[in-house]
Amino acid sequence: MNELVPRKDPYAPGSVYWYAPNKAAPIAFTVLFFLSGVVHFYQNFRYKSWKITPFLPWAAILMTAGFAVREAGAHDDSNVGLLIASIVLIMSGPPVYAAINYIVFCRCLYYVPYMSPIHPVRVLVTFLGIDSLIEILIGNGASRMANTSAPPHFRQVGEDLTKSALIIQAVFFIVFIVIGLRFQHACRKKNILNKNLNTVLYVMYASCLLITARCIYRIVEFFQGYTGEIYDTEWYFWVFEATLMFINTVMLNIWHPGRYLPAGTRTFLGVDGVERVGPGWEDTRPVLLKIFDACDIVGLFMGHDNKNRYWEWEPAELEAYVARQKAEKEEKKRQRKEMFSRSRPKKDTQPSGISEGTKDANYEGADQSKQPGAHSAQEMV
Repeated sequence: MNELVPRKDPYAPGSVYWYAPNKAAPIAFTVLFFLSGVVHFYQNFRYKSWKITPFLPWAAILMTAGFAVREAGAHDDSNVGLLIASIVLIMSGPPVYAAINYIVFCRCLYYVPYMSPIHPVRVLVTFLGIDSLIEILIGNGASRMANTSAPPHFRQVGEDLTKSALIIQAVFFIVFIVIGLRFQHACRKKNILNKNLNTVLYVMYASCLLITARCIYRIVEFFQGYTGEIYDTEWYFWVFEATLMFINTVMLNIWHPGRYLPAGTRTFLGVDGVERVGPGWEDTRPVLLKIFDACDIVGLFMGHDNKNRYWEWEPAELEAYVARQKAEKEEKKRQRKEMFSRSRPKKDTQPSGISEGTKDANYEGADQSKQPGAHSAQEMV
């Protein structure tokens, strides 16, 4: 009996893909990801959400470029360089989408600060640091792995790096989802889980699950190896890589986080469910300490997080503090402007080419001519 799905695509002699790559699908996904990226770019301006979703257009650009290069490779399937470039670009997109989820969750913690287990910046720096490591491993591993002209041990190192990165990403996504679910459950118990926050969290979970499913597909592919069914059958790639990531980016177009979360970190949800503006969880430490202790581990042990529990203040006290902060910023701005104006060199209004001595002599002659009794030689004749 014939198989419903062939185990492998037919081998194409000379092709670095094993099979003859599809030429229509890369064009479609190039256009689709490009349009999604344009919409994301517009939405960032519309919702003023560049601090929340700055990487959404960038992720779409990576995927667009990756599929465009794959289209070029489909017309030149013996070109190893095009294969490497397309794999690196396409595999770099999902970690960027993961970083977006981390930033969005961090903003949720700023929005409900009293439900955050630790300082939101610590959550962001921890997961972004892991995500950066994953991006580096995938970039190096994918480039080694896709190089079909390299020796087997060289490609094996790349395969091991990529598998390690994908496993780390999948595990930390599960941990991330658990943290998110605990946060959501705590908000629901306090009866402060409004519709906007709920929508953002569910979209974030869906995005994480899509990226995790894509990670599992890649993990299975690399464990099967280059002679496995998944690597040598193209439709797996279009379903579990291209389609899943496109669903993810379109979902973030439809339920863009900027529509539901405040643009600034100072706006928070009070314990009574009313939005207020506060001082925010500011980091007033010296710049060098921020760089070398980004997670503020020292502050965690010293109990600094408990010193600015602004969500417990009375509304009048909160408004007075915010007004005082605003006045201090305006005063600092005025002082900087005044210092800048003083430090600027005064413009020389004296015409060029005229020396100081000539200028003084002209003034003296003009003064003498204006004195009473001063006449020219013609008047005295």
